[in-house]
Order: sequence, then C-alpha cells, then structure tokens
Amino acid sequence: MARPIRIVVGGTVVGSSLTWAYPKGDLLGNFRIPTYRMTVSGTDTAGRPKAVIFEVLRFGVQSKDGRSAQVVGLADAQTHTIKQWIPTYRVHSARSLENGGWQVYANFLIHDGPDNATELFASIGCVEVMGRQGFVAFNDLLIELAGVTGRTRDDQLHAIARSGKLSIHYERASRPPLVKA
Repeated sequence: MARPIRIVVGGTVVGSSLTWAYPKGDLLGNFRIPTYRMTVSGTDTAGRPKAVIFEVLRFGVQSKDGRSAQVVGLADAQTHTIKQWIPTYRVHSARSLENGGWQVYANFLIHDGPDNATELFASIGCVEVMGRQGFVAFNDLLIELAGVTGRTRDDQLHAIARSGKLSIHYERASRPPLVKA
C-alpha cells in the first residue's frame, strides 16, 4: 500500500524562463514567464518526513491563430487527487528524453520542462518540472515516498496513481502579464 504524497505548487514567483506561444505562435517571438517552487512531501521508508523543492513552469503562453497570444494556466487555489500516470505522453513543444506525464485533470499535466531558464519549452498551463533530469528526479522521489513495488518503473508509477494517495495543491497565483523577451 502506498504512503501519501502531497505536491504543492507555489504562488510566489522565484525566477523566470523563456517560452514561445504554443501551438501556433512561432512567428510571434519569445516571451518571458515566471517560474515557481513546487514542494513534494511525504515520509521515507524509515517514517521520517521528507520534502524536496523543484522549480517549475506553472503558466504558459498560448496562440491559437499565430497572430495574438495570451497567458494561460491555473491561477486559482485548488486541490486534486492525481489518479493517472500516462507513460506514453511526450512533450509536444520541445525535444525531451524524459517521457511520461501525470494527469492532474483534463489536459492539465505534470511533465518534463526545460533543463534551464533559456531552453525553449512552451506550455499552456501544465506544470513543467525544470532542471536537467528534473522530471526523472521528481518521479524517483515519488517512488521513494510512496514505497510502492513493481516489476518496472512504469508499474511503480501506475501503482502510485491507482493508490489515490498522490495529491496536488495549487496555491493562488496572480496570472502574470504577457511579456516579450
């Protein structure tokens, strides 16, 4: 049986990153979006509390027509139980070898993000875990905190999703302005 894990996506800006307007904004140039802290907490196998902080993208820039763009993403405070690991998910806006994604709800996911603040990834509101091998480290931490077993890594991640013990809370955040880079 899995141990509970809580993810909190912060509402305070900690940095910034470059992006482009997804999916049709190639010609609009680059934009600057804020980054936020995401804290993952639970207990380790010895029963000790453990919390790890990741830097993430929370908002993105969207262009549906190639002529205009807007900032999108979840700004309201809200909590969800994550029940779906999608091993076949691939990042659409950049090259990434860190595959898979967690479905928060509908098209809002947690998945790989840029390795650094200048690598161009685009988002329309998914939580994108930054850092070289950041999404891999995030998933390794979930497996450690949940204490699940399985034949493969995907089996372990599916077990976490099925447990109903993985939750995410978004703190309220002001939707950032659209800023050209």
